[in-house]
Amino acid sequence: MGKRLTIWLAVIIVMSVFFTACSSSSKETIQYEVDPQVKATITVGYGDQGTFDFFYGNLFRAKYPNIDVKVTQDEPDVFVLSLEKYDEYLDEGKLYDLNNVITDDSFKLEGMNQDVIDILRQRGRGKLYGLPPYFNNQALFYNKDLFDKYNIPYPTDGMTWEEVLQLAKRFPIDDGVSGLYTRSLGDLLSNMEQTKNLEKINAKDMKVTMNSDSYKELIETILDANKSQALNVFFHDGFAKNDPFITGKSAMTFEYYTYLNNNIYWVKQEQGDNFHLNWDVAAAPVDESNREASPYFFIPTIFAVNAKSQNVQTAWEFVKFINGEEFAKINSRTTTNSIPTRTDYVYNPEGKRIEVFYSNLKMNRALVSHSYYDNIPINFGGVFYNIVESELKAAAVGAKSIDEALVSIEERGQEQLDKQLAEKSNTEGE
Repeated sequence: MGKRLTIWLAVIIVMSVFFTACSSSSKETIQYEVDPQVKATITVGYGDQGTFDFFYGNLFRAKYPNIDVKVTQDEPDVFVLSLEKYDEYLDEGKLYDLNNVITDDSFKLEGMNQDVIDILRQRGRGKLYGLPPYFNNQALFYNKDLFDKYNIPYPTDGMTWEEVLQLAKRFPIDDGVSGLYTRSLGDLLSNMEQTKNLEKINAKDMKVTMNSDSYKELIETILDANKSQALNVFFHDGFAKNDPFITGKSAMTFEYYTYLNNNIYWVKQEQGDNFHLNWDVAAAPVDESNREASPYFFIPTIFAVNAKSQNVQTAWEFVKFINGEEFAKINSRTTTNSIPTRTDYVYNPEGKRIEVFYSNLKMNRALVSHSYYDNIPINFGGVFYNIVESELKAAAVGAKSIDEALVSIEERGQEQLDKQLAEKSNTEGE
């Protein structure tokens, strides 16, 4: 990891030099209503100054040295929001209407992924109150050489999970090759349930609701694939070089876009000419009833101007810069952990089908707010994940039937949920 951090720091230095050169040669400044050379300070609502500067602040200051950007949690000029907070702040009237300032042709709003922008417009009832420099999605990675070796057709866009697992079963276990790598049976279940719009918890009633025919059917499918050894279940921290897909022991894996940065390109950089993974991607599996819709898309970060800001023009310059072509172009020289909303600048040196992450985004759940689950205790997710995983393993080895595992998941899960809700209530009442 140290080498990767060093590379990132080198990139930052190069970008800073680039922007400083641009600034000194063109004398580009913010066009204020007053003296264009006036110094200004804006505040951004972000976690900590160091991380903010690393990803955003240093680049902006190099471009605009007359503007000081500071991180704060107290009424910032620029909000950095999740999609849920964006909705909340919209309802409370906290966000400035960007239609008032998106008039500069050089910004080129049309260059941003319009499916993503349209989601924010829908949330804003036709108006745009924020911009996301990145978004994320998942896709099915596959090893072309393994498919070719065993004369198995490549996975295609619009496949269901059942079809993907049937494809995985075609690889010969005797050769030490599995069809699909997954970190855990629980991870695979979570991925599959999203295509079916299933939820493990009824957050309105605070009840665990997994003991159902729908979940039983999914688990039967997973355990059947596991029994046939089509699955390679191998947990790691997300950065391991012995990932079965990376090492060519599994023909497919289902991952977020960040897998490119944290796994494929990282290992390729480490191994150089010794890296021989011939990979590509197909669109994420879908539900049979809607083969064009992806349930895995999400927007992690939205930059918006505070409606109460006394520095609207300057705040907009920051939001515009972070979402602009220049910023995207610089970051296009390497891969990122999320997909640039300006998808023309996605890093794709090998010409892979990276567009499956962002083309024709028809999200069947993207407009569903997860604020519905805000009342679930924050620590419950990890505890419940372990419960589900342990019961799935018990069913996989025959220690329990699927019905018994589902009953146990619901009982153990409800016990933990009730316990954590009571603890949360007591803490809030103190």
